[in-house]
Amino acid sequence: IAVGGGDTASDANCVIRLWDYQVGHPGTGALASAVSGAAAVIGHKGGPGVPLPSDMPEKWCGIYGVILALAEVWRQRNGNGNGKARKPVRYDVSAADIMRSFSLQNSGGPEEMVRSWRRNGRLCVEHGGIFPMGFYACKDGYVALLGRSRRDWHNIRKAVGDPDWAKGEAYQDPFVLARDSAAADRLLEGTLSALGRDELLQRGLAEGAVIAPVYSQAEAAARDVFRDNFIVDDIPAMPFQIQPLTGGAARDRQRRVHDDVAGSPLAGLRCLELCWVWSGPMVGQILADLGAEVIKMEAPGRFDLYRTRGLEALRKKMPEKARIESSLYFHSLNRNKTGLALDLKHPDGRKTALELAAVSDLLIENFTVGTMERLGLGPDDLAQANPTLVQMSMSGPGRGSAVEKLRSYGLVLSALGGAEDLITKDGEFLGSPTFSLSDPNAAAFGAMGLLAGVLAAGEDGTGRAFDVSQIEAAATLAATPTPPLATRDAIVTAKDGSFIAVSVPCDAADENFEGLSRADIVERCTALGGHWADLLELDETDNSAVFADCSGWISSTHPYTGDEALVAAPWRVNSHRPGLRKTAPLLGEGDDFVLRRVLSLPDDEIDSLKAAGVVGIAGHFE
Repeated sequence: IAVGGGDTASDANCVIRLWDYQVGHPGTGALASAVSGAAAVIGHKGGPGVPLPSDMPEKWCGIYGVILALAEVWRQRNGNGNGKARKPVRYDVSAADIMRSFSLQNSGGPEEMVRSWRRNGRLCVEHGGIFPMGFYACKDGYVALLGRSRRDWHNIRKAVGDPDWAKGEAYQDPFVLARDSAAADRLLEGTLSALGRDELLQRGLAEGAVIAPVYSQAEAAARDVFRDNFIVDDIPAMPFQIQPLTGGAARDRQRRVHDDVAGSPLAGLRCLELCWVWSGPMVGQILADLGAEVIKMEAPGRFDLYRTRGLEALRKKMPEKARIESSLYFHSLNRNKTGLALDLKHPDGRKTALELAAVSDLLIENFTVGTMERLGLGPDDLAQANPTLVQMSMSGPGRGSAVEKLRSYGLVLSALGGAEDLITKDGEFLGSPTFSLSDPNAAAFGAMGLLAGVLAAGEDGTGRAFDVSQIEAAATLAATPTPPLATRDAIVTAKDGSFIAVSVPCDAADENFEGLSRADIVERCTALGGHWADLLELDETDNSAVFADCSGWISSTHPYTGDEALVAAPWRVNSHRPGLRKTAPLLGEGDDFVLRRVLSLPDDEIDSLKAAGVVGIAGHFE
């Protein structure tokens, strides 16, 4: 296995080429931001986009390179190809492809993309459909507020002191407020102006509100947001706490490789996914795209909330069973998985989960800290069922953080981790309220950790429990040291009003590109030994030459929504994207397969589990 830069040449039977910009194109992470839709949502309306710090996209490129390398090691160690890949394989991983996949996954369908994936200062366009969503000024800086439900908005109002203006009828419904929020934005920021960041954090914790200050890494460390030994000599570690586990006797298991994944690196690997929303399911998506068997476990009364992402306002306006099966967001994140509807609160549901753990390699969950223990499925319980199982918990703050109990979504986690604090323009804080870097970033770190863990377990027979902090994952991304910058990067405005990203060597002559014609910007940038790219709106990327050689979509036909395009995996295998094996699971769709084929349960036991409501969706959507 050879891993290197885009110009890597090797006779290894597996070559992984990493591109700071795009496959076949020299350039930097700043150019990747410009063409991928990321910079298109950072900045002010009508102004130039703002790239992420260029090392962030390039680090993601490196992480995906590690994920693919670990997957190939697993293939070789487990006899898939008799110690080597069946045929030579070449992976290409680029920062532009990765960031575009992140953008597409969070932007919805074509109409929603055009309407909402736009620059809008520190707030999302129409607050992403539910008020509030973005960064607000407060007494001593900025704070992230995020409401994804009526309850969230209620708790935010309580946390900021339940001001009189918020008691008015016009400010009760966050779905209505999101469509015309100008007055509410002004009033809310006025209320926040009397409150400091630390006080707002404590109020949010007390009221279960999704509120978090925008901290620098140093500020977060001083407030014990990070766990012990995470920052050493001002440098962050990996965002994992890892505990070796011992348990009962390991069960002999025959690895079964289905024909449709026989050539994939993770064929024969089984993962249980107890996750919802974005970060956890994306870990499962990465593993499934690499050929792993991923069994997604959901309770009918507490299914993955992403089943209704983008369809929240249609509750009671369409049949509920159809609504929970119609989200494009869910379909992309959960393709290639098998589903199981299982009530974990029922004793027999817990027993079934432990039986599945006994014949699996990995388990992922992203519940709040303590939930798995309350279900009787804590690390020690799972280790008793399978001492070689590698477990991963992906709660937002991580177990042991001073903000362990924080109710959190992506935006607040990257704010606390110091990543948002770095996203500025000419000294003005902007953040990335729409791009939402925290979830896909945590997923990439999670997949990397899980694969390292399963390889280690294969070597020493010891299971491990990984506890991931998504706050720390943002900090690791933002502050892991890199070589000194070799380029000066910016997005500039051309004479005709278009926007162009330029990246020139630091030792080149200082050049002011602002206001020049597009042709002059390109000519001068090239003469200085630099590279350039047009700023692309996300809905323009399909027709761009930058992405023309390999589509970022895969075609699917879903039983409820028909033909649709799903966001493809961001890596290329021999110049192609990994394919689609199956659509996202309908709730309860795979119950019989899992119980009969995976657990080999007899029919009478399966019937008993269904009759007791332990398995299946009977009675929930009738």
